[in-house]
Amino acid sequence: MANDALGLLRHHLHARGFAQIELVTRWAEIAGHGLAAHCFPYRLSAGGASGATLTLVADDRAALELQHQVPKVIDKINAYFGSSVVSKIKVVAGVIPKTDPPRPPRRSLSPQEESDLVGRASQISDPDLRAALTRLGRHALAESRKTAIYKR
Repeated sequence: MANDALGLLRHHLHARGFAQIELVTRWAEIAGHGLAAHCFPYRLSAGGASGATLTLVADDRAALELQHQVPKVIDKINAYFGSSVVSKIKVVAGVIPKTDPPRPPRRSLSPQEESDLVGRASQISDPDLRAALTRLGRHALAESRKTAIYKR
């Protein structure tokens, strides 16, 4: 399923000119998290001999500041890829989709919960299935607010 999603993403990004999908998927690493919160790569247009033009969509407040940072952003992109991928950046104002706030860390299971979970899973003979169900049980219990395994 992950390969199907990657293939679909690659097809969609190639339609927008992105031969290097990492420019989109790793934008926060390339540009920095502060900048990535206010803009995202929209299109990469081949510019012939002068090089490619990257179109960035930026929120209204960041668009003007981003215009001043264009040389630094170009340097960061080209340094990341190790070659001259982008020679110009075009900034357009637009709406930046809000990301969900990070989830709080899962709580740790109590020793009693861990031993109950391992005890229940030990009855499963297939080791791969046992490991997968134990992992699922840990995540489910850590997400729940309840601290006990209910026996039926």
